[in-house]
Amino acid sequence: MVYNLRYFFRGTPDNYVFPQGSLNHILLIFITLLGVELIIHHRNKLKDSKCVRVFKKAMIIILSVQQIILYLWYGFSGYFTIKESLPLYNCRIAIIFTILAFITDKKLFKNVACYWGITGSILALALPATDPFIFPHYTIVSFFVGHMVMLWSAIYLLVVEEYRISKKSLVSILYFTNIYHICIYIFNSITKSNYCYLMEAPFAKEAFMNISSLMYSFFAFLSFNIFMLIFYLITKTIYRVLEKGEDLANYA
Repeated sequence: MVYNLRYFFRGTPDNYVFPQGSLNHILLIFITLLGVELIIHHRNKLKDSKCVRVFKKAMIIILSVQQIILYLWYGFSGYFTIKESLPLYNCRIAIIFTILAFITDKKLFKNVACYWGITGSILALALPATDPFIFPHYTIVSFFVGHMVMLWSAIYLLVVEEYRISKKSLVSILYFTNIYHICIYIFNSITKSNYCYLMEAPFAKEAFMNISSLMYSFFAFLSFNIFMLIFYLITKTIYRVLEKGEDLANYA
């Protein structure tokens, strides 16, 4: 048992790359989508005060434990590095803000949880860039559990608590995202890090081989803004469809 735990939390990497499109990957995506479907399908039941307390508490506990164990592992496994192990990636910040959104009910935290949480989770789960450890290992579990639960939490905020995406929320998240990324870009330049993938792509690196690092960084900054805008446009389109559906239902 002790040996199994040591192996599960080992600090020596296996130089392993998670296989995208594998059966395990497809199964994990299916579980993620099933969770989204259940939240949307049972959204009215989840509005019950008792269900709200249970759901929020569960999300807070799962995400908090996932983060705490991850950073304890970084600290005690010998795998810690300032270039990789700090909570500076967008999804790591989004998880912290999701926890704070449930605890404080503040719009700022909900805004980041929805914009960064949904776009970041979708990209991370579709194109996983995990730590180089073969399962069973905590980082694999942490990666998928963290992104799945963060996505479910953001969907909950949108469809159960009915947090509304608006032009004001878009402007707010664009300001926040770009100011944050400027700070991270400076930090990356000083420490030779790659937080938020502003210096180097996490995948398809060959596609950026013929452009300068400065041009890639500009592309990365632009991409994040485009993701925010796409999320806003899709969400507003869904709002309009739902509103038309309600009007038609009332007319009938």
